[in-house]
Amino acid sequence: MYKIALIMIFSSQIFADDIQDVKEAIRSNWKSVSEGKASPAHPNGNWIATSEGGFWSFDSPEDNRNRVEKSPNTLKFKPNHINVELYGSKKDLAYAIYYLSGTIERDEKVIVANYRTRASNLLKKEKGKWLMVGAHYSPMHSGSGVKFD
Repeated sequence: MYKIALIMIFSSQIFADDIQDVKEAIRSNWKSVSEGKASPAHPNGNWIATSEGGFWSFDSPEDNRNRVEKSPNTLKFKPNHINVELYGSKKDLAYAIYYLSGTIERDEKVIVANYRTRASNLLKKEKGKWLMVGAHYSPMHSGSGVKFD
């Protein structure tokens, strides 16, 4: 019985660490984006639906990098209230939901002052890193999604 209890405690600590690692991967991603740098992308790319309201699209790592690093806009977003659930037999898939808030700037001028959106992300753990494989963003009531001219 002691061994079973010890295994349960040890396992729950490992999963708690993974949950914190997923949250940190999300925070780190948005910090990089606000600095105009793309975060490491999954080598197979990922599926994304942006808060512009368009269709799902597949992004290669290069597409992801170009969207962030070649954009005339700076997305200054902060993730809030991140919730994470782990899935899969190896607990190597994470589903995260959270809110994003902040501003969108161009040429150091705010073009969207009240960016608020819901986010859901699917991440996969590979070689010890949590990488995005799917993302969906939708504007919140009274908030602004992406609005570019």
